[in-house]
Amino acid sequence: MRLWSLDPAHLDRQGLVACWREALLAQAVLTGRTRGYRHHPQLERFRVVPGPVEPWERHG
Repeated sequence: MRLWSLDPAHLDRQGLVACWREALLAQAVLTGRTRGYRHHPQLERFRVVPGPVEPWERHG
């Protein structure tokens, strides 16, 4: 997952779309809507924050 590992200014169109899709997947995992990627190490940094899905819900 590239999710916020680098500045979006460094991404081309395909990279931005890939990041967006990863954000949707991360949101689905964190809200329990999918079983895939549940143990992905990049998602641990979101799990330790209270309310990790709230920013997506506000802007989605």
